[in-house]
This record gives sequence, structure tokens and C-alpha cells, in this order.
Amino acid sequence: MGVDFIKKAATSFNKGLDKARTALSTPSLFRVQPGCVPQAYAVQLRGDKVLHSGEKLGVRLDGQNVLAMRGFELIGVFKNPTPEVRAALIESHGEAFGIVQTIHAIAGVAEVTIC
Repeated sequence: MGVDFIKKAATSFNKGLDKARTALSTPSLFRVQPGCVPQAYAVQLRGDKVLHSGEKLGVRLDGQNVLAMRGFELIGVFKNPTPEVRAALIESHGEAFGIVQTIHAIAGVAEVTIC
């Protein structure tokens, strides 16, 4: 009587273990992924230029400077662009585009993500 009980308990335990293994192997285990937010860079606006949140700008490499352009109009200059940004612009032949995230009108600075 005792041996039969152990065999029954052991098989049900293995079944439960297999169910747990199946649940662990499903791709929905880590379903909630943290959002990927691109880094925003500060652009010092020129004169009385006005930007709007979500506006697309051209980003151009000009020597050591990185410029924000609206068509052929110079909007601003990136403040202290990182070497990674310069390297990425060199790799893309000096041209990219950016999206305005936030505008700080009093400071004359806009935050732009480069795509």
C-alpha cells in the first residue's frame, strides 16, 4: 500500500514539474519590456527661431559643429555633441534627421532626438 502511494505521488509530481517547465519556456514570461527612449540632445536656438514639439529637422555635420536645419535655414547648433553622434553622422555621410521633443523658450534651447 505504501509503495503504490509513492508511485502515484511521484508521477503527479513529474506532471506538475513538466507544466512548470512549459510555463517557463513560453515567450510571454518577460512580456512587459521597458520602453526604449532615444537620447535627446540640446540645441541652442539661433535668434528668434520658433520650433514646435514633434517637428522634424535636418541634422548636418559641419566640421566640428552639428547643425539643426529647417530646409536651408539654420535653426540652431547642438551644444557639446558627443563623439558617438559625430561618428554616426560621418557614417551617414553627414546627414540625418531629428525630432523636436521639448522646447525651453526662456533658455532658447530645444531637446532633439536624432534618428
